[in-house]
Amino acid sequence: MRYGTPYGFFELNPFPGCNQLVISNHSWIHPSHRGKGIGSEEHLNRLSEIERLGYDCAICTVKSDNVAQIKILEKFGWTYCHKFSNRETGNEVLIYARSM
Repeated sequence: MRYGTPYGFFELNPFPGCNQLVISNHSWIHPSHRGKGIGSEEHLNRLSEIERLGYDCAICTVKSDNVAQIKILEKFGWTYCHKFSNRETGNEVLIYARSM
């Protein structure tokens, strides 16, 4: 499900077969709002929504060249788990996880 914010959006999707795990992806901040700390603020909103929905664990995917998002994930306690090459896009993708 996509959640709109004043600055962009993020998606939270349940993991099939495991109702206590959510996949957090497509987090996006409008370019005019980047570099102002809004990414951290929006990330806290995303974590609050994950907790409100009652999930125990979250998985997040991020392109390996998205340094700003990686910094935010690590700042808020996400753990790097794995990387892979997306066959559709050719992008290197990192997988992070976090207990709630």
